[in-house]
Amino acid sequence: MQDVAVIGAGHMGTAMIAGIRKQMPDVRIEVAEQSAERVRLLRDQFGIEARDAYTPRPGTVVLLAIPPQAFEEFAARAVPGSYRDCLVISVMGGVTVAAITKLLDTQRVVRSIPNTPSEVGQGMTAFCANPSIGEADVEAARRVLSAIGGVLRVADETLLDDASALCGGGPAFVAHIAGAFADFALRAGFDASQARAIICQVLRGTADLLELTRRDPEEVARQVMTPGGTTERGMSVLRQRNLHDVITEALDSAAARSRELGAIGK
Repeated sequence: MQDVAVIGAGHMGTAMIAGIRKQMPDVRIEVAEQSAERVRLLRDQFGIEARDAYTPRPGTVVLLAIPPQAFEEFAARAVPGSYRDCLVISVMGGVTVAAITKLLDTQRVVRSIPNTPSEVGQGMTAFCANPSIGEADVEAARRVLSAIGGVLRVADETLLDDASALCGGGPAFVAHIAGAFADFALRAGFDASQARAIICQVLRGTADLLELTRRDPEEVARQVMTPGGTTERGMSVLRQRNLHDVITEALDSAAARSRELGAIGK
């Protein structure tokens, strides 16, 4: 693998550029982006001179990071068959393998759901490959996606709509909760630096505890709560307000939106 072309340098595209640049320094990256501001940021941050359009070249891995609503127009501008000799990895929410295969006239398609922690090499990406592509393409996709964090291949493409909520939206939901922690810490009298240090370590430590011990999340919650203690008092508020149901409703809503976007190209 020598060349990766990133089409679209929004938040996700830029995160992937950062990850690939760090983990795969020998790979040449080219970028297509139409926003003048983003072109300037790419030049300042990565020294990459982006173009406003991309002409496919055989053997290139193409990362489609444009908004899903813009995909049909993008595909309409492509020369028929020009992507057949490229491996196309989509990070567009909701757009199905079948739609990409049809509109770009290629079988070499992988659909993936990465997330913004990819920027610091801590992403979580679920992906599904077109069943007709070879293992060499699957491994090439895995290698690119592994450069930005953890990778999970799924056989059932419908799971990617749920992964869009969990992996794609998860960092936003977690950051929103972290924001509440920060507001509390600042009101309590911690300064911003102290609040950030506490919150990041609590989140990081809890994630490691769940992963390394393989305990059920509710079991961990119970172990923290001493009967009649402070955590139990706080958890009673969360349960009275049905925080668990609110979060699952938010995930359901995000996954439903992914399925709506799946109508593109049909």
